[in-house]
Amino acid sequence: MKPDRHYEHKQHAFDSYCKKVLKCEACNGYREISRRQKRVTSLEDLSEAEWAQLAVYDRYSWEYTTFPVGGAVILIEDDRLAEALLGLSQENREIFMMHWFLRMTDEQIAKHMDMARRTVNTRRHKAYQLLKELMGGEADD
Repeated sequence: MKPDRHYEHKQHAFDSYCKKVLKCEACNGYREISRRQKRVTSLEDLSEAEWAQLAVYDRYSWEYTTFPVGGAVILIEDDRLAEALLGLSQENREIFMMHWFLRMTDEQIAKHMDMARRTVNTRRHKAYQLLKELMGGEADD
């Protein structure tokens, strides 16, 4: 081959290679677009339940009733529950909330409040029963 023909051959081979690469990349791009379109759902097609999952609600401090208990602050959003909790005596409310919200055992509560474990247990059960009555008997036994 003459030097010019050799150069032309190399140029054609390179051009052919570039065209193949570009064709494959274009196919990959179209395939990816097609895959994404199958996964994308229009907002118009969403059900009420799916809309609810996408929703974000702001929470403000005045929407809660706060109860300082055992060095922590417990926020109660449900007004009925907050009102029922306020119907308990301060000591019984603290025992109840330490148990249910702070996940403390009777022994831990007794040590924290400086009373007998059995007293804590009795007061917790009484607070639970009173709370159940105040809320209309909807609590589980």
